[in-house]
Formats: sequence, structure tokens, C-alpha cells
Amino acid sequence: MSSKKYIITAIAAIMLFGINSCKIGPNYKRPQADLGKQYRFEVNGDTISFADTSWTYLFKDTVLHNLIKKGIQANFDLRIAYARVNQAMAQFKSARADLYPSFSAEGAASYQSMQSPASKSTIQYSDLWGTGNLSWELDIWGKLRRAKESARAQMLSQVAYRQATYIYLISSIAQGYYSLIEYREELRITRENVKIREEALSLVKAKMIAGTASGLVVAQAQAELATVKTQIPSLEKAVGIQENALRLLLGDLPGTVITGSPLMAQVDTNIIPKAGIPSRLIVRRPDLIAAEQQLVSANAQIGVARGMMMPTLSINASAGYSTLGAGIIGSAVGGLVAPIFNFGKLRANLHKSQAYHEEILATYQKAIYTAIGEVSDGVLSVDKTKRMVVEQQNLRDAAQTSFDLSNQLYNAGYASYLDVINAQRLLYQAEIQLSQAQLNSVQSIVSLYQALGGGWK
Repeated sequence: MSSKKYIITAIAAIMLFGINSCKIGPNYKRPQADLGKQYRFEVNGDTISFADTSWTYLFKDTVLHNLIKKGIQANFDLRIAYARVNQAMAQFKSARADLYPSFSAEGAASYQSMQSPASKSTIQYSDLWGTGNLSWELDIWGKLRRAKESARAQMLSQVAYRQATYIYLISSIAQGYYSLIEYREELRITRENVKIREEALSLVKAKMIAGTASGLVVAQAQAELATVKTQIPSLEKAVGIQENALRLLLGDLPGTVITGSPLMAQVDTNIIPKAGIPSRLIVRRPDLIAAEQQLVSANAQIGVARGMMMPTLSINASAGYSTLGAGIIGSAVGGLVAPIFNFGKLRANLHKSQAYHEEILATYQKAIYTAIGEVSDGVLSVDKTKRMVVEQQNLRDAAQTSFDLSNQLYNAGYASYLDVINAQRLLYQAEIQLSQAQLNSVQSIVSLYQALGGGWK
């Protein structure tokens, strides 16, 4: 009799293990995607990417280092991302707990006293009891495990989102910092040009008094001076707005921001050319990791929806002790609930989960191609903006030569003042364009670094 009992128990355990080992719904497989062997516009493909370089080595300015560190500590978006990770972790733990029995306890104490009319005696009795309760839904079809799988993927997606926010923050602080340096450079150039035009106006006024220049020349010089002066308020406004935007990234109230090195001394260009291979983007870029985890979650939800259409087996048991009965009390109930007819609600829910999976699959595939396109654009931008800086430098040098010669010829009487004005305009524009080209060059490096998923490891 004892051996039969053990055999029955073993068979039941094996059956329970077998039942619990299956999971309804499709298992996740990463979608195949043609990523290519190298990025478009990249001349020399390399398996190593400069995105693996820490931002502390890429950015050379220690002032920028301090700003980024402050932003990492206080940025509002990053704090929100951390809070979302904590929420997702709690949700995952909740889904995981559904796989196990839940226990509760209850107890009561009672006392009653009543008098018998016949005997006129008082009858008293009391009771003290307590029970422990167990409730457990057996995961026959793997519905709860699919829910746990989905919650885990959502948690990992939020972790990746936090990492993506981290990258975006570093990139935004760097680009905002470089924009501020460039605006201040434009303001410096403009103020210097105001001084040059003021000196020119003083010179032509003296010539007019001496009778060697006309009032037209003086008027032209005044107009040129006023034209350049109108640029100053606009640039001062741009500087102030950029400072406020940068301080918001740092979690600060509006105010001034101190800058350090000039633009072209900000980035170590020796580590830029290597972009790596496209296939590594999937495991490096946090936004792609987050998108794939969303796909994992959506895939698991199909299993959850299928499980809702299957019978549910649950066990409820309790055991305790009562002093009134002077003994142990207990009960055990097993229940099997199967959906029969609900007007197609569960099947519609399954179709909804499948359609959502298709949506997230297309979103994930689009994200991959978008990321590869961003890197290709970044490779092209880094190369072309670097060349633009060289050409703008040549233009600026030529404009300086033209301005110097026009002044000499005008003073010697071989050129009109209009020639001087045109040379001044060309030089001013060339200096501004050179500053903007330098900004574009530095920012293109930051954009490529971000597109490759650099900065969070």
C-alpha cells in the first residue's frame, strides 16, 4: 500500500512537471535583416568603431567634462528614465510572483456568555482559532511564464531606453556647448568688425574735412557701420537662449555658462574615421536594443492571449487550529475553469496581440534601417564638413587679402570706397561662415558618435 502511494505521488509529480514545462505561443527569434558589410560613404570598413571610445577621451575640453558630469547627476529626462526602469522592475517582479503560490493567514478570538432560563445558570465559552491559506494557479499552458517573459522584456527595454537617454544627454550637452562657443565667436567677430568700421568712418570723415572724400563716402561708411551693429542684439539673444537651454540640460535654472577651448580644439580628430560594421549596431545602440525588447514583449503577449483561451487550474487550501474544537481544521479545493462562450472576445484579443506584434516588428526593422542611414549620413557629414572648413579657411584668407589691398588702393587713390565696402562685407561673411563651418564639423563628429551608439558603456 505504501509503495502504491509513492508511485501515485511520483506519477502526479511527473505529470505536473510535464504540464508546467510547456509554454503556449511562439518562441522569440530575432528577425533576419540584411545589414550590409559596411556603411555607405565609408571608404575603409573596420570592425572597430570609435563609438567604443569613452566620451571622456573623445571630448578634450575639461569644462565640457564637468558640464556632462553635472548633467548626468541632475538632468530631468535621465531621472525620469531611471524612475521608469524602477517601475518596470517592479512590474517584472509582480509578474514573476504570479508563478508561485500566495500565502495568507487569518485568525479570530471569540467569547460568548448566556444564561439558561431553565437552570438560571450562566454558560460561557470561548474560541481561539487561526488558519493559514494557500492559493495557487498552476501555469498549465505557460500563460504566466509568457506574462513574466513579456514583463522582463519591458524591463530590459526601459533599461535600454535609459541608456539611450544617457547617450542623447551627452550628445545634447556637447552640441549645445559647441553652439554656445560658436555664437560667442560670431559675436566677437561682429564686435571687431564694428570697431573696424568705426575706424573707417573716422578716417573718411577726416578725409571729407580735408576735401579728399565726399559726403557720399561718409554716408556709405555710416550705413555699413549700422548694418553690422544690427547683428549684435540678435547674437546676444542667441547666446542667452543657448545658455538657458544648456543649463536646463544640466538641471539648472537659467544663467550664464562658462566655456573653455575654441571649437577646433574640442575633439580629438585622430580617433574619428572608424565607424565599425553595421551588424554591431544592434547590440550597441540602446534604442535598437529597446526596440527589440519591445518585440520580445509583443511576441510573449501572443502566448498570454492564447493562454487566456485555455482552461485554468487552481488550488486553494487552508489549515489551522481551533481551541473550541480542540483540534486541527483544514480544507483543500481544486478548481478547473474553462472559457466556453464569450462572443469571440478572447479570440479578438489574440488577433489584437498578433497585429500588435506585426506593428512592433515593422517598427523594429524600420529602426534598424534608420540607424544605418544615420550612421551613413554621419560618415558623409564628417568627411564633407571637414573639407568645408578647409575651403572656408581659404576663402577667409583670400577675403582678408582683398580687404587689405582695397584699403591700400583706396588710400593711394586707385580704388573707390565702394571697393573697400565690398571687401569688408566679404571678409565679415567669410569669418562668420568659417566659424559656422567649424561648428558643423565638430557637431558632425558628435552626431556620428551618437548614431553609432557611443557614450553609454
